[in-house]
Amino acid sequence: MHESIDGICKAIDENLLRNLELMQEKIDIDVQMERILRDGYIELAKAKYIRGKESISVLQVPVDNERVVTLFELETKLTEETGKIVPNFDISLKRLDKSEDEIQDPIKWFGVLVPQSLRIAQKRFQESLYLIVRAANIQAEIASVVDKLQSLYFLKQTSCSTNDTKI
Repeated sequence: MHESIDGICKAIDENLLRNLELMQEKIDIDVQMERILRDGYIELAKAKYIRGKESISVLQVPVDNERVVTLFELETKLTEETGKIVPNFDISLKRLDKSEDEIQDPIKWFGVLVPQSLRIAQKRFQESLYLIVRAANIQAEIASVVDKLQSLYFLKQTSCSTNDTKI
């Protein structure tokens, strides 16, 4: 019985270390995402300054029944770990079928000759989407590790209590 308690304690330690590693990775991604979004907003402000505040605004975004679609596709895969379903997300550029019309790049809503800073801002915001997906995957893995830890704590507690009653 003592061997199994040591094994449980070792598994708890490994899961705690994994949880700390995941938390550090999540913090790093949050900092990186903050930097990329800040850069995107600065580039957007530069574009508005270059072209004028009226030429780059919400007024250029189509509001009628014009077809507006996303450029990215979110794929969700469910994996089962220790009896619990854990989501895993992936993002990719949307593929066009031959029957579909070509997807219009949203940057073209602001004219044909847009400032380079507007293109850079678009690129930064697209990069942030990939980071958001990574952060969501890490958050799901953290939740999975926490569930494992709770079950290991319960297992340890029941093992210790049954061990105490035998002595």
